[in-house]
Amino acid sequence: MDAEQEPDSQPARKRPRIDLGVSERKRGKSMFGIVLGTLNKAKIEDKERNASEAAKKRQLIDQRLQAKLRKETDAVRRSEEAKKDRNAANRREEDLQLKDSIHKLRRTHLPLYSHFLCTSDDIQSIDSMEDQPSSTSPLALPKRSHPPPLFYLPAILTPAQEAFLEKRKIKVKEAAESEWFTFREERTAGIDEIKQLRERVAEEDARRKKEKKEEVEVVEKPQVTKDEEMPSEESKPSESKAEESDSRAEEKTEERESKAEDMEVDAGTKEEAVMRADDEDAVEY
Repeated sequence: MDAEQEPDSQPARKRPRIDLGVSERKRGKSMFGIVLGTLNKAKIEDKERNASEAAKKRQLIDQRLQAKLRKETDAVRRSEEAKKDRNAANRREEDLQLKDSIHKLRRTHLPLYSHFLCTSDDIQSIDSMEDQPSSTSPLALPKRSHPPPLFYLPAILTPAQEAFLEKRKIKVKEAAESEWFTFREERTAGIDEIKQLRERVAEEDARRKKEKKEEVEVVEKPQVTKDEEMPSEESKPSESKAEESDSRAEEKTEERESKAEDMEVDAGTKEEAVMRADDEDAVEY
């Protein structure tokens, strides 16, 4: 029993604690300093890289590309808007032309129908006709029915029919003129709208032509300068060729003179040799 109780009576061993004191703090500070130094170094290198001429050239190229891209997008957007304005002006013009023809036809033909009676007309006495308000428009044609309504004009009209026709003539004429006046105001407003759309399209076309002209001039300027430089470069070889030909001519003349001198020296030496031979012969005799 005592042997069994000995392990239980022994105290449990405590694990050693890790010292997280000054050394660990120093280590953390040193690591943090290394990270900050690396970041600062990268920042300085980035600044130096951006300050270099190559970086400046890249920035200029990027700016030009961005400006060109913005210019192209604006040009595409404006061209699309001009296309929409052109289509809208054409549609509006066609609509006005159609409405104009319809209203002119109604203005001239509808008053003619007021001179005839129709089988669908409800002709009452003169007194009741004056008191009764008109429920339909005077310009409205009779509704389709079976049998269809017919226009007719009796040879002899009753007083009620005469009064009905006179009243309808006045109403139809007033309604036709009022309808034409309303459409004329609408037509003037539509014409002004079409003019504005066409002006915007014309401005866009003029701006596009101007830009194309400027681009052509910018492209042609370097070619002109190259053409101006080419004659000067061609003149230089011609001048050098002339100098070479002059030097060659001078060399040829010098060679000729030297040959002539050599020939004269040879002739003099030959004469001296002949004279010496005669002297020797004379001495022997």
